[in-house]
Amino acid sequence: MQLDFLRDPRYSVRNVSDAIMKIPNEYSLLSQLGLFPEKGIRTTYVEVEIKEGFLNLITTTERGAPAPEKKRSTRSTRVMKTLFMQQNDTIKASDLQNLPAFGTLDSAGNAGEAFFEAFDNELAERFEELQRGYRQTHEYMRWGALRGDVYDADGTRVLYNCYTEMGESQQSIDFKFGTTTSDGILAASKTGRRYMEKSLMGEPMTRQLALCSAEFFDKVTTHPSYAKFYENNPVGKPNPFLDDLGVTYFQHGTWTYIEHNGEASYLNADGTTSTRRFIPENEAIIVPLGTKQTFRSYFAPGEMLDAVNMPGQSMYASLKELDHGAGVEIHTESAPLFLVQKPRLVLRGYSSN
Repeated sequence: MQLDFLRDPRYSVRNVSDAIMKIPNEYSLLSQLGLFPEKGIRTTYVEVEIKEGFLNLITTTERGAPAPEKKRSTRSTRVMKTLFMQQNDTIKASDLQNLPAFGTLDSAGNAGEAFFEAFDNELAERFEELQRGYRQTHEYMRWGALRGDVYDADGTRVLYNCYTEMGESQQSIDFKFGTTTSDGILAASKTGRRYMEKSLMGEPMTRQLALCSAEFFDKVTTHPSYAKFYENNPVGKPNPFLDDLGVTYFQHGTWTYIEHNGEASYLNADGTTSTRRFIPENEAIIVPLGTKQTFRSYFAPGEMLDAVNMPGQSMYASLKELDHGAGVEIHTESAPLFLVQKPRLVLRGYSSN
């Protein structure tokens, strides 16, 4: 028996793709912080125009004298192909066994709503599992972009390096935690802020954010200069930790420090599982907040006729009947590119002592 119900509009590529994207994102710290906004593109590549603006003082001239030409910004272009990933799952007849039968007809001679509900529930469970895998992979790649190298799922093959692609180099800030006679934390934050301000080249910036490993965060919060700075807190709270982001963080100077212990797991060829931390041990990733063009998540159209030349979305899904009515194959895919377009603004925090 053919599964004619799959022709119902609710199971079209557009509708099932929308359904899989509406599942809440469990790996969303960077999105919550306003980093890597998503943009759908109509091509399978991204053309990034690198434009460095000049803000020049205008010299005075005599009235009636020729006006000097405005100095133009320098431009160069990078073209990068989007990535492509896909995964299938199958709802077999045995998965729906003992549920309301497909052959149960309503008064109009169509498959009853009881079957649709049972099938939709099973489909929703599969969508959630598939979506979680894509979301974690996307988050994993965003963190890689912040560090420079974007790795494939195996954690060893580098797909691209944002610094290399943009023709820039990474800067590091030394916090010198071993030096307790001075406020090395505040000194490091000043150095980082001043560097960022000089390197913005037309980008806005509101604050600086330090995404810290647990080890780095502990060294900041136990440093003598930190305790001294807050011992006379005007609100009477020597511990200035906040929790409205759902994470452990605090303010110090112009910086916000956040502890983040995220990691991603991947399956090795030998069947064992390995993990890769988003932030290396004893390090921090320092980023500017409030920028407009520094971070971007690009999504290209899927490899489906319904998606050709349409603005891409983060995930696509489609359904296909298996031979002999044995079940339904769920096909999913995503074509992303996570890019730090001005990687010079992302600093590495560490301590040399």
